[in-house]
Amino acid sequence: MAPDDPRPTAPTGGLPPVEPPPEGLLSGPYRRVTLAVLATIAIASYNNLSVSAALPAIGDDLGDVGLLPWTITVELLAASVAVLVAGPVIDGLGVRRTFRGAVVAFTAASVACAAAPSLPVLVATRAAQGLTAGVVIAVGVAATGLAFPDRLRPRAYAANSAVWGVMGVAGPAVAALVLTVTSWRGVFLVNVPVAMAAGAVGWRVLPDRRGHEAADPFDVRGTAVVVVFTVAALALASGRIPVIVAPVTLAAGWAYVVHARRHRHPVVRLAHLTARRWRHLHLVTAAALAGGVGANALLPVYLRGARATSTALAAFSVLFLTVGWTSAAWVSSRLQDRHRGERVAWWGALLLAPASVAAAVTVLAGVAVPLVFVAFFALGGGVGMVSTSALATLQGRARASEMGRVSSAHQFLRTLAISYGTAVAGAVLFAVVAARTGDVSAVRDLLGGAAPATSSATATALADGYGLALGVLALVCVAALAPARVIERDAAAGPAHAAGDG
Repeated sequence: MAPDDPRPTAPTGGLPPVEPPPEGLLSGPYRRVTLAVLATIAIASYNNLSVSAALPAIGDDLGDVGLLPWTITVELLAASVAVLVAGPVIDGLGVRRTFRGAVVAFTAASVACAAAPSLPVLVATRAAQGLTAGVVIAVGVAATGLAFPDRLRPRAYAANSAVWGVMGVAGPAVAALVLTVTSWRGVFLVNVPVAMAAGAVGWRVLPDRRGHEAADPFDVRGTAVVVVFTVAALALASGRIPVIVAPVTLAAGWAYVVHARRHRHPVVRLAHLTARRWRHLHLVTAAALAGGVGANALLPVYLRGARATSTALAAFSVLFLTVGWTSAAWVSSRLQDRHRGERVAWWGALLLAPASVAAAVTVLAGVAVPLVFVAFFALGGGVGMVSTSALATLQGRARASEMGRVSSAHQFLRTLAISYGTAVAGAVLFAVVAARTGDVSAVRDLLGGAAPATSSATATALADGYGLALGVLALVCVAALAPARVIERDAAAGPAHAAGDG
């Protein structure tokens, strides 16, 4: 053997050959892809979390305070639509070209937000920012599915979860710091260097089309129906004029089903939602996110209004579910080194169900606040184990040519699940407080960030209402056991059975 032959040789003494170290997310072939994907996640999470901190300063500067909520709402709506519509774009153009366009457009939209001379203009630029941010999210998820092999994909999603967790604290903190040294416009300008860095790292390394079939023609009519459905569905989740919005949501959903069955290249293929190989993965994830995140959304309101904790502790409380989620995502990624993702999702559902019940019991029993936090940490663990393993499994079943559509459909359903879980929690809480006291203004004040000034009757009603809301959402989490079990049994029966009819 030549002296410079790179092949390993057996050492003396009869010891086995030295194995090369396993490749990881930051090893040579994957380092730049990992950094690019994590940067896109950081962009999306900061953009999602930071603007709320700047709303008072924006209102003071631009006036038209009645439009302030729309700076948040329009971005959410636009991003939700863009995530779904980006699927066929990614499949047609490839991740790399879609990424390039999205990063450039997002940077331009961020600059436009910072330069907005009035609130109506800011709302319009926030819509553009939401569209581009939605594409950025879709690109990050699809790139993870395409760039990493099955064995590394769970670890990539664990890293993504860690970024979301860190940004849950850092995003508002960075925004607050920017507001102390400059104006609200700086909150938007922070996006620019981060987006430029993401573009520089990922410009040439993210997956290209590599011989996929020609891009499908853009489904204009289907996209229009999707926009109507998304706006109506999210409006319904927020409780806005349900008598009007509910029929619109149902009609738009029915119209899209009819359209998708007739159109050769619909923006969302029904099979990617309903086929056996996908639907149970969608269902278990939706149940976990609706139950877990919905329960967590009103925890600060409960702590301030019913338990009289400090504002800081109430704000900090939402992190226990996030930390549990992130921790479980890493545990899940390690478990998937030895076990199928379907089995890990089943184990996550087995953790999720009792944890959700424990969260409800701790609130209804009025136990010490630290025990409530322990229950929510466990609840986050169930959500994290289910959601990350299900997504990695879903992408492992997808062909490269459909990765964008499948991933985007799943992301869209996740958004709807979180919205409706939060809506259910709010509806139950408000109903109980209204029935007990006849006045929900104190709860509305708490939601708006006002200092708590609740009577003992209102505090008791709030605690009971939140406990009942957690009980309802615990039923949703328990329901996750059914699709999780189907997924696990199908995988045990063999790949062909797990693939089903999709």
